[in-house]
Parts: sequence; structure tokens; C-alpha cells
Amino acid sequence: MALTEPQAGSSLSDITTTAYLDKNGRFKIKGVKTFISAGDHDGVENIIHLMLARIDNAPVGAKGISLFVVPKKRLDEKKNLIANDITVASIYHKLGYRGTPATEISMGEKDDCFGWLVGKENKGLSEMFQMMNEARILVGIASCAIASAAYLAALEYTENRPQGRPVNLKDPLIKQIPIIEHADVKRMLLFQKSVVEGSLSLVLQCCLYADLIKVSQGDEREKYELLLDLLTPVAKAFPSEYGISSISNAIQCFGGYGY
Repeated sequence: MALTEPQAGSSLSDITTTAYLDKNGRFKIKGVKTFISAGDHDGVENIIHLMLARIDNAPVGAKGISLFVVPKKRLDEKKNLIANDITVASIYHKLGYRGTPATEISMGEKDDCFGWLVGKENKGLSEMFQMMNEARILVGIASCAIASAAYLAALEYTENRPQGRPVNLKDPLIKQIPIIEHADVKRMLLFQKSVVEGSLSLVLQCCLYADLIKVSQGDEREKYELLLDLLTPVAKAFPSEYGISSISNAIQCFGGYGY
């Protein structure tokens, strides 16, 4: 998914990547995309970008955005894969998702980058939203998974880490208790449990609606579509926002061990 540009983050109506129709009926692509997750890597033979761009002389704003397939490599006349003039301008070193390189890519520096139109001209944003909404749910799933891993690690640690004694027993000869028995540690663990299980329930509900849409018709299908539309941004926002707080509490459970 190649949407974001340096001068246009979530404001997609301001993108400047341009598609030029050539004499052979193909589109030449020129522009820069940034923060592209897995924008380049060596895990596969070819990388296919679904890219938003504005056809030359298209209407301004979101109404003039089209969707293109822009591969890292394209087929030549002999059906061989050749470079499609896409260059990695930089790789971002950021916290989290270490296995997924975030890149800035430049297209058409040698005037030799080609893309293929998906759907109708100037209808790219609505088409891209199908993939964007699925990605939003996947963000929620990933956030829930990371928070869950932190919670389970904190739970195991607090069950086995002895320190202190019950508040009403001051005798130093009494055996120390696991820190999970301390009220404030319980509070932190219960907060994590609530966030993780609530997040999991939320994303699974969205996945259920997505499945029901595929097997329903008429008013019933419309109901599930509306419910999914309503919950999709929540399924991204709640696990990712509260997941940070949940993981922070997990780190506190580890005390001096921290990360």
C-alpha cells in the first residue's frame, strides 16, 4: 500500500505522484512515497505496490486520485523481469515492527517507471479503502498480540518473583510472597488483562462481521457492513492506544528488570 508522501501524510488529497499516459497506452509514474511498510526487501522475487497517483491533468483534491499497480520489477517483451525504475531513497529506523522495513521510495527518476490502472480513473481512493480497512483491523490484531505477549510475560514473572510480605505481617522470618499478591501489582495485571481481552474481543467481532458479509444478502448484509464500518476504526485505535499503556504496566511489573 503506497499512499503517504513527504508533504502529504493522511491528507491524501495533497499527493503529487503523477501518472502520465504515453503513446502506447501505458502510464508512466513519477513521484515519492514515504513510510511504506515492506516497501522493499529480499523476501520475495518481486514486490507489487498498490499506489495512489494523480493522472496528469486530473481534477484537484481527492476526486482526482487513481489507483495503480506499480511493481518493483516488470515483464519485458521476452517475459523477463526487469527493474521498473523504483529506488529506495531511505529506510526508517523506528521502534517496533523490526521485521518490517519502512521505506521511502522514489519512482521514475530515469523516466522508466510504469504502472497499470486499477478500476476507473479518479476512483482510486474508494478502491484503496477496501485494503486500508483490512489493514486497520490487522493493526488492531498486531497491537493486541504485542500487548498480550507483554501481559503473559508479566504474569509469569510476578507469579515467580518473591518480594515483600503481606502488609499486616511484619515478621522478617515469614517467607516472602510472590509480587502478584501485592495489591498494586494485581491492579496492573488486571488492567493489562482487560485491555488484551477487550482488544481481542473487538477485533474478533470485526472478523466475524467480515465473514458474515460474505454469506449474507440484502438488509442483513447491509447491517453487517454498517457495523463493520463503525467498528473498524475503533478496532485499530483502541488496541494500539491502550496497548501502549498496557505494555507500560507490564514493564512496571518487571521492576528493575524493565525491558
